[in-house]
Amino acid sequence: TKLILLDSLLQEIMLTKPLRCGLGRGLSLSRQTGDKPFRKFNFETSRLGHTLPASYVKVNKWNRAVSEAEKLVGYPTSLMSLRALMSDDLTNMAVHFRKLIGTDHPVLKTVKRLLYHGKNNMQVRGLLVLLLSRAAGSNGNSDIDTNTGVINDQRKLAEILEMIYTSQCIHQSVVNVPVNTAAEPDEQVRTVLQQLEYGNKIAILSGDYLLANACTGLAALRVPKIVELIAQAIVEFTQAEFLGKQDPQGKLLPTPDTILQENWEEKWKLSTGGLLGAGCECAMMVSKQPEELLKAAKELGVHTALAIQAYDEMKLFSVDGSIGSGAPFPLCSAPVMFHLQSDEELLDYLQQFSEDLLQVDYRMVLTRVCEGNGLEKTHELCRQHVDKGLEYLRKFPENDGRQAYENLLLAMV
Repeated sequence: TKLILLDSLLQEIMLTKPLRCGLGRGLSLSRQTGDKPFRKFNFETSRLGHTLPASYVKVNKWNRAVSEAEKLVGYPTSLMSLRALMSDDLTNMAVHFRKLIGTDHPVLKTVKRLLYHGKNNMQVRGLLVLLLSRAAGSNGNSDIDTNTGVINDQRKLAEILEMIYTSQCIHQSVVNVPVNTAAEPDEQVRTVLQQLEYGNKIAILSGDYLLANACTGLAALRVPKIVELIAQAIVEFTQAEFLGKQDPQGKLLPTPDTILQENWEEKWKLSTGGLLGAGCECAMMVSKQPEELLKAAKELGVHTALAIQAYDEMKLFSVDGSIGSGAPFPLCSAPVMFHLQSDEELLDYLQQFSEDLLQVDYRMVLTRVCEGNGLEKTHELCRQHVDKGLEYLRKFPENDGRQAYENLLLAMV
């Protein structure tokens, strides 16, 4: 029954046409007219127009690398394992998430990405930790799964890492709404605001539930240094949320001071790089590896996270990115950032909407970015971090674990 409930939730999230609302100036409310879908963006005249076979081959290359890696360490990248699916707490969450369907709350998109593994790599971080653990070896530890070559505490650490990252993604889905929604005179807008407020409560509670479970599991490892490193990574993630100029909804606005590669790397090192770096380092501590491998593991994790982020942002602008209809996308993503370095006119245009970035003409921005060299520079950025990751990876013994990790890195370039 619980499996059917979760499957039903996923289908409803993916098939329901959401109510689209803007909560910027004057709390304007706009909806899709009738049953007509949004007009598709014409890719024929832009650099976004990759051929479908090439796009399919590239995505399939990544999926194949992930699948082979999972077979090696026996680890499903999806958090929705059988144990989690049978959890009463998770089932209760699904009931509350179902109530949000039709509200267009951002948490629904996050849940869809978590459940629908086909087009995402949100949950590959635990897999990377396990591959690196297998590559380094057990170093004489007897508490090891002989089938996968992974120490049991390393597997627990990988699960903890996934829970922390997932909780952070869910917490990022919270939107800003007025304090007193009941005072809104327009009944339709008031209803939407109340639905968004309810969605915020579910996002906060769900994220807190995962984070609390992760912290409990972390304490159960009984290694203070590991607790310290992971806790520091959580602190850095919080710090990253306050970098850069933001509109009232918390969406980042590019400025002349923040469109440099150094700024992009600083933000994502704090945000996701620190967590994966700490996870890889802690996995080496569990198997009592030498100091040299601990440092290499940390740097490898950081550069892998940055490569994944660049790859994700690059993929957003591909045929499969689903932003051609004019839907909002992060304006501080690497392709936009690189393009703005040579397009002052577009940068000045974006500054006009510092109070509400939903008013930006995203279709126009997309066209300008795809006609520039932002995508090429993002691909080069991804390659730089992949190359640095490979440099640190080759400090580990040559075996199937290292090869599987290398295949994942190479699949991004």
